[in-house]
Amino acid sequence: MGSPLTARQLGIKGVKLVVLLIVIVGLGVAVRSAVMQWQGETTKLLDSIAAIDRELAERSEEEERATLLRQRQRVLASLPTLDSLRWDWIGLAGLIYGLGLLPPAILLRQSLLVLGQPVRTDVAIAAQLLGHAGKYAPGKAMVVVLRVSALVRNGATTVPATVSVFMETLLMMAVGAAVSGLVIGWLPVPRWLVLAAAVGAVAASLPTLPPVLRLVTERVTGWGRMFRMDDRVGMSSQAQAWTLFFSGWGWSLLSWLLIGASFTLLLAAIPTPRELPPPSQLFAVGLASITLAVVAGFASLLPGGVGARELVLTTILTPAVGTGHALLAAIAARLLFVLVEAVLAAAAWHWLRRRDRGRPALATRV
Repeated sequence: MGSPLTARQLGIKGVKLVVLLIVIVGLGVAVRSAVMQWQGETTKLLDSIAAIDRELAERSEEEERATLLRQRQRVLASLPTLDSLRWDWIGLAGLIYGLGLLPPAILLRQSLLVLGQPVRTDVAIAAQLLGHAGKYAPGKAMVVVLRVSALVRNGATTVPATVSVFMETLLMMAVGAAVSGLVIGWLPVPRWLVLAAAVGAVAASLPTLPPVLRLVTERVTGWGRMFRMDDRVGMSSQAQAWTLFFSGWGWSLLSWLLIGASFTLLLAAIPTPRELPPPSQLFAVGLASITLAVVAGFASLLPGGVGARELVLTTILTPAVGTGHALLAAIAARLLFVLVEAVLAAAAWHWLRRRDRGRPALATRV
């Protein structure tokens, strides 16, 4: 028999259980909300068809009946049934979205290396993916808790691990705001939204500039050895800072392009009575809408950005694809993204547990 658990070990296990329950409840609430919204939109379309059928029964003029029949056909064509969805495109969208979650993990590892933390790439990827489950807990702090705890258990120290997580998140959101700010100006959306995207792009990008980022980080954490790598690299701290800056923007941009491609496939996979824009234009609309929606959801601090993401998506998408299609796409994105994030977070959690098994936990360092 093993030795009895100490009070500290029992406390850690209790905290882990509470975190797990919070994450599970958050994911469940997000899925339930999305399913109910999808059912609500489907019910609206069925009610519209029923109303047209009643009007058809009352009409005898051929021309009026022909108009109503065409209208009924259009509504019926937009009804999102299991048979009418393009499941091959949805599957591909899920795969591309999963790939889009990997570049930020590479950025996270680069940030750790710059801060003198030689964490393995697979550990950084697992920590990054695990953190996505925390987005659905109130306040989003659980994202940081999950990622930092995974990194600390695998050799990182607490303060630089926390700084690295914030740096990755800040760069990701800044690039998302910049992409949406650039693209949205070419789309037929309300002027206030264009102005908000432009202001958000500038406001989010400024803190990622190395002089600003270094100053803020040192003031907040008091950790003066920022941007220090192994002396054998032979780079000045300022050069390392700018290298991380450009690398961060590159990896983040790749991530957003993949996420935009995933969302564009979702738009095309859902039936609609109207003709969709050409692929290049649809991608521009999809990219601008999903980047700004995710950034707005992040800024809202709501679990998973519920409500804020859907509002932004429908506002940008409606002129291009129609209100009904925009709402269904927003709900489909919520369902698919939650599913992919949950699967990858579970896989990362399982991998980290297997890695922990058979070796003593590392002491927490600051």
